[in-house]
Amino acid sequence: MLHIKQLRFSFGANEVLKGVDLDILPGEVVALLGANGSGKTTLLNIIRGVLKPDSGAVILENTVRFAFLPQETPPFEGTAMEFLLESFPEIGRIYRTMTSLPIDSPDYAEAINEFHKLGGFELEAKINARLYKYGFVEEDLKRPYSSFSKGQQRLWAIFRVFLRGANLLLLDEPTNHLDLQMCQKLERVILEYKSKKCSVLLVSHDRLLIDRVADRSYYLKTGTAVSVNGGYSLMLSHLKSDFESRLREAKEIERKIKQLEFEVSRRISWASSKEAKKKFADKVMNKGHIGRKAAKLAKRAKAVQKRTQAMIRELKEKKPFVEKPIEIELPQYEVSSRKVISATGLSFAFGTKTLFRDVNLELYTKDRVGLIGPNGCGKTTLMRCLVGELKPQGELYRNDNVRWKYIPQDVRAFFRTGSLIDNLRVPELDELQLRQALGAAGFRRDKVFQDVGSLSYGELMRAAILKAMLEKIEFLFLDEPTNHLDIESLEILDRLFNAFPGGMFFISHDRHFIATHGDSLYTFEAGNIRLLFEETPVDLTEFSRTIEIISQTSEDVKNEKEK
Repeated sequence: MLHIKQLRFSFGANEVLKGVDLDILPGEVVALLGANGSGKTTLLNIIRGVLKPDSGAVILENTVRFAFLPQETPPFEGTAMEFLLESFPEIGRIYRTMTSLPIDSPDYAEAINEFHKLGGFELEAKINARLYKYGFVEEDLKRPYSSFSKGQQRLWAIFRVFLRGANLLLLDEPTNHLDLQMCQKLERVILEYKSKKCSVLLVSHDRLLIDRVADRSYYLKTGTAVSVNGGYSLMLSHLKSDFESRLREAKEIERKIKQLEFEVSRRISWASSKEAKKKFADKVMNKGHIGRKAAKLAKRAKAVQKRTQAMIRELKEKKPFVEKPIEIELPQYEVSSRKVISATGLSFAFGTKTLFRDVNLELYTKDRVGLIGPNGCGKTTLMRCLVGELKPQGELYRNDNVRWKYIPQDVRAFFRTGSLIDNLRVPELDELQLRQALGAAGFRRDKVFQDVGSLSYGELMRAAILKAMLEKIEFLFLDEPTNHLDIESLEILDRLFNAFPGGMFFISHDRHFIATHGDSLYTFEAGNIRLLFEETPVDLTEFSRTIEIISQTSEDVKNEKEK
């Protein structure tokens, strides 16, 4: 279906892709992984024909019809139906004409006929039949697109791409802005699409989604692509195995180089001693046989030395590059178990709209508690009440003797202006110790002097967690800590949280993060929170299946209310 051979591409002097090979077969879901800036979106743009490669080939079979979902969908003025019909310009044009004319107008009848000839009614029927898969109802089609939440707008954009009838989809971070239930809807739609022998090239930071849907994964790093059969977990295992293999090979080559260098040094010493003997023989015996022999031996020693040095150069060229792994070694501190929050009968409303009521919650410094729920249900509002940014009704005790921090979704608000290193200075650490701590979180060399305003979201989130640990924070309130993070940042963040000795209360839609770091889990339902797990299942499949049942139950309740 799609074959990419030895693809190279540069932005000026920066070579982004250095001979990438990639294949997608019919009915296959292929994941494209890598850090921000590794070339994922660039590769998608080359496939689309937006960018032209420096060399190599992109071969699309004649039967391929592809559709593209960008990372962010631009604003749209019009109804949801008009948004969907943007992929069908002629039908969309007639639809807008029809909806703007009075029913008894002669032009309306003409528009109806043209709409029918273009297949508009069949397309409308197809849209109505598929709406429920994305969590919408027929009435939603008439609502302004801008009136939906960002997550719902993302679902409309995904719906539009799948509606186009393409047999190859290029999806760039489709889970942006999606909540847990929406991610599961996307997962089901992808698997259904795949069952029809259609293919997907998927760029995503949702590790569980990749594990659930990907047949193969490509990992882009330093301009090249590593491929494995399977999803994220298998790729991680392969990269770890590959790292250990290259490390063993590098150590063996280093051992041989040292052995050869020692041999060169020994021969030079030996040749020098022969030269000394030669000079002595010249003086004492007026050259003769001993002098000629010494010269011959010295010449042979130099020839052997040259060959040995050539072997050393060859071994150094053959020695694989082994990137130094990031090791999380930070100043340690103890956190004792103390109450942080006690909330009884908390309620909050914006005007006449009640977001939650009668919420009861207790949090301790050793707790790691997650909160899930649909977008817009009041999760962030509840957290802002707990940290004192909003004033709720009810009783709220917050122990301000506990060292706590709130890291909001807009993590930039957590920092003041200036360089990264200046933002993280604490009295207990000198410059060297601070640089070592920054290195442990993946900030090396000149990166530490960069202005915080120029850092990516993922870098800022890592820096925020590191700052909390350097300040010996005992409890964290986190609102969507994994939003917009690339795969490598997610891995570093996991290790930072594993090293963090305190507790946390977090909002997240990342199933992998919730299952890895949550000891217990609450769900937002009907304006209240309910304990879902006393102990979050480590098994991601079990966890995802449970969430799916809850999501379906919530949808059934919603549908009953609508009826």
